Amino acid sequence: MRTLGPWPAVWLTLAVGCALATVVATILVLRAGGGLELISPTAPLGAIMTGCGAVVLSRRPGHRVGYVLVGFGLLWAVDGLLEAWYAVGITAPYGTPPDDVLPGTGFAYWFVARAGAFLLMGLPLLLVLYPTGRLITGRWRILAVGTVVASALLPVTLMLTPASVLELGMPAPPIPDPDLLSVPIPASVGFPLLVITRLITIAAVSPALLLAVVRHRRAVGVERRQLRWLLWAGIVCLFLTIIGVLAPASVLASGALFVAVAVTSISVVIGICEPDRYDVDGLVADTVAWGAVAGIVIGVDLVVVTAVSRLFGDQLNQRDVTITVLPLAMLLYIPLRNLIWARVRRLILGRRSDRYQVVSDLAARLETSGSVADQLPALIAAVADSFKLPYVAVEVLQPDGGRLMAEHGERPERVTELPIAYSEQSVGRLLLADRGGLRGLLTRADQALLLDVVRQAAIAVRLATLATELQASRERLVLAREEDRRRIRRDLHDGLGPLLGGVGLRLAAASQAVDPDPVRAKELIATSRTDLSAAVTEVRRLVHGLRPPALDDLGLLAAVEQQADLLRSEGLRVEVEATGLEDLPAAVEVAAYRIIAESLTNITRHAQASSARVRLVAGPDRLIVEVSDDGIGISSARTAGVGLLSLRERAGELGGSTAVTCPPEGGTKICVELPIGGMP
Repeated sequence: MRTLGPWPAVWLTLAVGCALATVVATILVLRAGGGLELISPTAPLGAIMTGCGAVVLSRRPGHRVGYVLVGFGLLWAVDGLLEAWYAVGITAPYGTPPDDVLPGTGFAYWFVARAGAFLLMGLPLLLVLYPTGRLITGRWRILAVGTVVASALLPVTLMLTPASVLELGMPAPPIPDPDLLSVPIPASVGFPLLVITRLITIAAVSPALLLAVVRHRRAVGVERRQLRWLLWAGIVCLFLTIIGVLAPASVLASGALFVAVAVTSISVVIGICEPDRYDVDGLVADTVAWGAVAGIVIGVDLVVVTAVSRLFGDQLNQRDVTITVLPLAMLLYIPLRNLIWARVRRLILGRRSDRYQVVSDLAARLETSGSVADQLPALIAAVADSFKLPYVAVEVLQPDGGRLMAEHGERPERVTELPIAYSEQSVGRLLLADRGGLRGLLTRADQALLLDVVRQAAIAVRLATLATELQASRERLVLAREEDRRRIRRDLHDGLGPLLGGVGLRLAAASQAVDPDPVRAKELIATSRTDLSAAVTEVRRLVHGLRPPALDDLGLLAAVEQQADLLRSEGLRVEVEATGLEDLPAAVEVAAYRIIAESLTNITRHAQASSARVRLVAGPDRLIVEVSDDGIGISSARTAGVGLLSLRERAGELGGSTAVTCPPEGGTKICVELPIGGMP
């Protein structure tokens, strides 16, 4: 637990001392028969503000908002103390105005009536500095400076205006005004000046609020979450202002002021120091819901009381009215509270608070979407509706290196990218709008729920894609098998068959020509020998098409070395490294050889590399094939070519995986994993 620094502790001690002294003065006034209307809760509020500022400065040293809270908190505390001293000084038996008053009462009156107006500067200054402690940038900075200057006009005018001008149109004060800093200003100038500066200072709150809205629209990330705490404080202050205006008693109005200032100060501390500790979105929704319920119930009660009073006149006393109104309020409260609470939270937060409903809605939409092309739009539509997001896009990586993408809403200039991972592998990414007001803001819990939902949905989409590709792969295998059969049949029927048939006929003719024409027989035998050599070559071609002969003659490692020698003769340095290649399945050997050959061919054609490295590592359940070079690499904007697609297809036929990366030091690295277990 962090402790306050020495200076914040001193400031807080002074403010608390002023508040305690104010409590003592209030007790003295009440014991003397005075009323609470002479004393306001200014000093306790000053202690709260100073304490909040001390916490900010302890957690964020040098933060200007902390200095504002401490400075104006001490000013509020001193103002409250002097106000209490003034109340004691003019209350008998401690003092009898206008002459027989306690020492310092005149100064206390002057400070409260004039310097106390500086208290009005606190709110505009806080609004233009929160939450960063710096003025807003750009052309809005001029408005921020003007707002601060406007909020200081009335206090300065009050300090310099003579008492004779201040008292125009007002009842005479109980004691003479000391007029400590006034300058000679004629009433014809001073009085209109007071009216104008009073209006300007009060109106300065409006541009300060506008600046807070502009800052909120510009903010992203943590700063936007900090501003949401100010939004919650503003909503609370709005409700409390309504209470203060409608309250029949000044004590209730003072209580509303006390709570408003305290809530604002505390929310500022939380927003600066720990903006993510609590769910401020839920707090905003609950506050709006409770305020709406209270307003409706009170409004209905007032209507009922007014109607009953008009119907029965003075026949009902207060007890009868209470018995009439209270049951009605109880009947209205619970259903109204549940209805408005649900509607407000749904309006502000979407369905994100009901996690089961979010998952259920997503599952229902995916079930009604038949194809993969329909599933992604259904996914982002469900996410946008559940989380009330103005823009959502999801991108799912395909096994063949392609990408499936769908968007909902109009893409803004700035978006937040969240990676989607499954089993420590990236399966895609989620794009969200960086703006859009409260609806577009997500807490960490919301982001976790969103990623969980999208991850499962993206996996479902990917599985559906894999199922489609599996079916297509089966069809390709069947087609390739039948195509190979047809090719072999055609080659045997149209090539090797006639060739062997011709050899047979020539040998028969040669046997008949041996005795009558030996020379002719020799020519026929020589031609048959040539045809037999061509037949052997054709058979070898057919066999080579089924499986590279180098694998049977040399083995996988030597066959790869042979392929590397061909490229070394062209000037490319190729290094081959292998471990544990004994007893590999035939299908794995063929796939690994063809993948390496295709990769080395791509290097010579496209990579502009001077060296390449081939690495084969066989484990108990998989063979890892790595081919790397020091070439120019592959641009991220470039789509996969035929060569890379062929690599992925060969690995995918065996249930393997392919990863193509471009290391920071340059070049390209292809890593293929081929399963070994269970293959012949």
